[in-house]
Amino acid sequence: MNLTKKNTILYALVVIVSFLLESYIVLVEQSKLIYKFSLSGFATYFSVKHFLIFLVLFSIIYYIFIDEERKSRFLNLLDTYKIPILALFVLVCVAFQLHGSSINELNTFFVKHNTLFGVSRPIRTDEFNVNTMLAFSQYMNNFSYFSDIVRAAPTDMFLIYGQPVWDIAMIFKPFLIGYLFLPQGYGLSFFWVSRLVVLLLVSYEFGRLITDKNRTLALAYALLITFSPLIQWWFAINGLVEMLIFGQLGVLLIHYYMTCDDYKKRLIIALGLMICVGGFALTMYPSWQIPFAYVFVLLACWIFLKHRKTFSVNKKDLAIFAFVIALFAILMAHVLSNSLETIKILMNTAYPGKEVFNGMGDLTYFFNYVPSIFFSVMPDGIPLNVVDTSAFCDFFPVPIILTFIVLFYQKTKDKLLLGLLAIYAILIVLFIVPVPDFILDITLRGHVRNIRLYSVIGFVGCLMLIRSICDLKEFADKRIIIGISVALSFVVVYLSRYAYRGYYAKWMLVILVLFYAIYFAIIFLSSTDKGKRIFLIACIVMCFFTGALVNPVDTGVEVVYDSPYMQEVSKIVESDPDANWIVQDMYLNALIPLGAKTINSINTYPDLEKWHTLDVNNASEDIYNRYAHICFILQDDAPTSFALASVDIIHIYFNVNDLQKLNVSYIASPNNLTELSNENVTFENIYQQNEFKIYHVTYH
Repeated sequence: MNLTKKNTILYALVVIVSFLLESYIVLVEQSKLIYKFSLSGFATYFSVKHFLIFLVLFSIIYYIFIDEERKSRFLNLLDTYKIPILALFVLVCVAFQLHGSSINELNTFFVKHNTLFGVSRPIRTDEFNVNTMLAFSQYMNNFSYFSDIVRAAPTDMFLIYGQPVWDIAMIFKPFLIGYLFLPQGYGLSFFWVSRLVVLLLVSYEFGRLITDKNRTLALAYALLITFSPLIQWWFAINGLVEMLIFGQLGVLLIHYYMTCDDYKKRLIIALGLMICVGGFALTMYPSWQIPFAYVFVLLACWIFLKHRKTFSVNKKDLAIFAFVIALFAILMAHVLSNSLETIKILMNTAYPGKEVFNGMGDLTYFFNYVPSIFFSVMPDGIPLNVVDTSAFCDFFPVPIILTFIVLFYQKTKDKLLLGLLAIYAILIVLFIVPVPDFILDITLRGHVRNIRLYSVIGFVGCLMLIRSICDLKEFADKRIIIGISVALSFVVVYLSRYAYRGYYAKWMLVILVLFYAIYFAIIFLSSTDKGKRIFLIACIVMCFFTGALVNPVDTGVEVVYDSPYMQEVSKIVESDPDANWIVQDMYLNALIPLGAKTINSINTYPDLEKWHTLDVNNASEDIYNRYAHICFILQDDAPTSFALASVDIIHIYFNVNDLQKLNVSYIASPNNLTELSNENVTFENIYQQNEFKIYHVTYH
């Protein structure tokens, strides 16, 4: 085949791939798959906008990569200037207020707004309704460490669901700093885009570290981590992204310190390491922090052992250590001085403080990655919560198989891979086997939810996969490998049915078997440079389907502020700033960005004093002594009572005569509350948009 004909075929492939990808995005936006196709329905599944964007993008890629010299120059340029290029990317995104928040779900009043790509996800309430609303509420609080807007009571805004505050401790939360200097939309954009870019960059450099500077495998690793279903479904909440950034960067900084002779640079590196340790610690989500800490400590030990013979410590190093440790102690003491009471309250909550976990993990979790290629299109109908079932795509059990091939069949002496196998085995044992109480206490296993521990096992699986591919040599005939891959694909897909019973259609099973047969074969055949490049392409495709389209590409935050209803709330807050509010039957945190002191906005920790005024004998304390979303059901025919709807949702059947105990002045509700007026309390409808009303509460 001559070169011209080959180029024509490749460009035809560019056009086809552009068409398929734009069609897939349209399917994501419509949240449905093609079950039958007809010319009359063509427009339903085709977008000229998407097609042209992808065609231009892939045409540029085609032009660069069709020529070896041009490709080499381009890749070297990217690698050399990756930091300024990515910094420019962040600046451009922030300038256009681009973000991945599902904030359009808050568009209750139909403010004109168009999501650029993808769809907002209703299931991401902890992101758009909790984390984002808490951040926006800080604009009305001058970014104070404690806010009385949330819960209508002094609330620690730094420690739990860490939010932007004017405090030196923000050095440990660098991705929130944009909020302090930029309007809401720009701050949100910086928060989203900077974390995505830094995670990708840090993962790439970390991938180079564990693959002996193999750029192809490093990029594959960075994509598998950054655009994994787990990261994308959990993006922006519970500090997962920060844990991975700070953990990987911390290991990298130890490596840089031990290989650097310039003491000015060593001081800067040590300060960076301090920020990583503090940032990791202050994510305040033990279920992930504890097992991730095991992994990163192992990796730090590997770095130390790797460089111990060439690294020496002298008085200058001791001075740096003493200075950084003292500075860290001062900063953490400052945080504790502000948040110690918060920590005490949290530790004594029924949820999550007193929860204890011990083994008995569900083995079907190991196959959660299998159907994830469908989740961006078909997130409904999954037996479990799509966010909780999300995972790293580690291709289990392939990492174990490859590790055994490298260590025991090829007899490669790889201390890192051996250490990863050991921690992998330990985590699996802790996941499955209940252990005695003293081990539970020593290991802190009791604070780790099973499904979160499984997430970290998947992360270790990705590390093992990439490291073993780095060491892999050709070990079998291609036909044998293909046969093994097909058989393994059948087994994996079959076993995944136990977790997703009722979700799979027959055509889905066929696609999954073919998909993973190809992927397993690509992995097993990745011992050559060409094989590694094919593996990278496979990872790009995998990440596109499983993670890249989970969150939308959106711009601006006008849906929060621009409706007449919200503007009326703002006017009321301005005229009556100390008034307490209750929100009914809408997003419970919707008014806190406007400064409305909302009693039942997210209670990140309980205000026991408030609830004790309603529950004088503390009979229901186990119900409200928790992190909770609180729903008020107003009534006038029964005493106030508490009910636990789920582990983090409380229903309060609230007698209207008790409203004065909480000093409630306004209620936002779609319900007709005037019929609950009596000789003690009157509800006056002072504003209405659509079915949503604002009531002023008067006491007699």
